[in-house]
This record gives sequence, C-alpha cells and structure tokens, in this order.
Amino acid sequence: MSSTSHNSTEVSLLKKIRIKLRYGMTLQAISSLLARIGIEITPYYLFQEGINVTEIPEIKGTAADYLCELLKPEDIKIIGAANFFGFSEEKLLAFLNSGGKCIGIKHKGEIAAFMWIEFVELNYKSTLIHLKPNEAYLWFMFTMESHRGKNLAPFLRNKSYEILKDMGRDKLYSISNYFNSPAVKFKKKLNAKELKLILSIQLFKKIHWNFTLKSY
Repeated sequence: MSSTSHNSTEVSLLKKIRIKLRYGMTLQAISSLLARIGIEITPYYLFQEGINVTEIPEIKGTAADYLCELLKPEDIKIIGAANFFGFSEEKLLAFLNSGGKCIGIKHKGEIAAFMWIEFVELNYKSTLIHLKPNEAYLWFMFTMESHRGKNLAPFLRNKSYEILKDMGRDKLYSISNYFNSPAVKFKKKLNAKELKLILSIQLFKKIHWNFTLKSY
C-alpha cells in the first residue's frame, strides 16, 4: 500500500471516529479502535418491532410531496451507485432478486429515505433466525443528507409496518448495536420490544464467542 493510500485510510478512520464521538457514541468509537487490532467486541440488541404501534408520525414539510412505496430495480441502481456503506449496485440487485424488498420515500420523484427488508433469515454476527412466513427482518435504513430533519425515519418505519402487515408479515425483527445510543433510542420511541442483549466477541476473525447477556 502506498504512503498516500495509507494516510487516506487513517484520515478516513479518524473521521469516522470523530463523527461517532460527536454523536455521543464514545464506547462505539473505542470498539472501532479495538477492531483495528483484530479484537471485535459487539454487544447488540435483538428487537421486535411493530408492537403497540401508535399513530404514524407526521412529515415535517409538505406531506403531499412525499410518496412511500416499494422501490423498483431502477431505484436500486441509483442507491447502489452511491455505494452506501459498501452496498454496491450488484449486491443490492442480487438481494432484490433473491426476494428481499426495499421500501422507500420519494420526494417529488427523488429517493429521500429507504430501508431494506429480509424475508429468508436474520443473520447478524452469531445470531441466525430462519424467518417464518409471518416474519421479516428490518436490517438497514438510511435518510439522504438533504432530507434529514424532516421526521422521515419514524414515518418510513411505521409505514413499513403497514406494508408488511398487508403482506402477512406481522412479526418483525431488527438489530441495534448497544453502543449506538441514537439507534436504540429510536427503536424505543417506536415501542420496539427488546428480546435479547447479546455479546459477540471475535479475535482476528478466527475465534468467536457468543453470549446472551439478558433475555427480556
């Protein structure tokens, strides 16, 4: 690796850590540093969502300008081109072709927020759940920078419950890293139920332990 490439990698890492610290995720930042030397310590919650749903939050702005729908392959290509968190166009289209779904909000035809739904299995760290016909795994959600602050995330999440219920999926799972306080608070505001607190420890990608710290 060249010196320039190495420096770029270090700057990128430091930038990510600064962002986590800025949002109060100090422990998660420390975990990221440990991961750099091959020690991955990941405590995470397994949630069940869609329970005791209150009324759908309102979008801040002109609600008529927003449309919530299942995204099509041409939409996925746009998302894939941005390569969010390493999700390339090829990976996302393969996921869609395997039966997964992407629910999105569009603002005047432009994608403003989206989330991914898995119907086959929940596979995270050492947690593996083979999903039943009435179950689904909500595994990734993202709001475009230009559309943040408009309450799109809780709106999209609640609308997804409606869409999935119409598809016969009324038991919905999700995962949140214990260190990611904003994500955990977000789930609790949605009345999501904590099912388990799990600790995953991995050393040098070879040795792996998994512990259920608490069942609720």
